[in-house]
Parts: sequence; C-alpha cells; structure tokens
Amino acid sequence: MEIKTFERSYLQGAKDALKSAFYHENSDAFFNEWEFAQLLLGSDGYIPELCLVALDEKKVVGYNALTEARIGGCSGLALGPLGVRKEYQNTGIGSALVKECIKRAEKAGFPWIVLLGGNYYSRFGFESGKPYGITVSENEFENEHIRILFLDEALKYKISGRLVYCDAFYDSDGKLL
Repeated sequence: MEIKTFERSYLQGAKDALKSAFYHENSDAFFNEWEFAQLLLGSDGYIPELCLVALDEKKVVGYNALTEARIGGCSGLALGPLGVRKEYQNTGIGSALVKECIKRAEKAGFPWIVLLGGNYYSRFGFESGKPYGITVSENEFENEHIRILFLDEALKYKISGRLVYCDAFYDSDGKLL
C-alpha cells in the first residue's frame, strides 16, 4: 500500500472507494460522501497537496482530503471525506491516511485540523470541540461530533465560534451537506 497525492486521474477510483465505504443499499439515509471528491476539485478551499489517495498496486483503496476552513476569525483545515473500500477496512489504511495528512498540514504551517466524526480520531490527538465553544450549526448532534487537533498548541482556548467549511460542503441554499 502506498499513500500518494491525489491526481485527477484518480478521481473515479477515489469516488468508488468512498462509495464502497459509505453506501448502504438497504438504508433509507446515507451520506453521499463520494461526490465530495469531485466537488472539492472546483472548490475555493481545495489544496491539491493535501488531498491523498491510498493505492494497492494501481487501485485506489482509500481517499482523504484536507480543505481550508475557518473557526471564528482563524483559518485552518477540515479533514474529510475520509474513506477506505470495505474490503480494505481495518488494515491500517485509514490511519495511514490520517497520519500523512497531519504530517503534511504541520509541514505547511496550518494551526489546526477539524472534522465531524467520532472517537476513532482521538488516537491521533483529536479532541472534542465543545470545550472550546466550536459549533457547526444549530444542530446539537452535529456540534457534539466536532473534533479538533491543535497543531499550534498556543491557539488552544483562543479559538471559538462557528466552523465554516469551504464552499463545496454547502448546498445552493447555504446549508451544510
């Protein structure tokens, strides 16, 4: 397995990997995460060197992106979508993608990375955004799932407010997808 910077030639493979990770045929509700890979390419927050794929030979088996985001008046990064093909899950590929994106974000000098997710991310140093007063919407469920990793510890307790993703994460009415 190899982690590489995303290239447009990987787009269909990335979408397939995300769909494999998130699509549930018998579910009434599912997140169409696989379309984000394409939406991000035209986004104002797209940073090519922070969008990654995991390859097994030449097959895309995982995808992860970091895009520009803001919390209050402070710029940083948002992690996601992150997905690994079902048949490759629980093999360390997701962890490898997260570790590489953190490494690249630190090297690029970004102060923090935020995401909506669960406790899985605590192993990488992500913590709840709640103690810092970070929100993403009026929806308390979404706010409970905000996780932040401070790459610049001096900013801890100095960042609060509404998390705003780049434009690809919102519909035409400005609602979070």
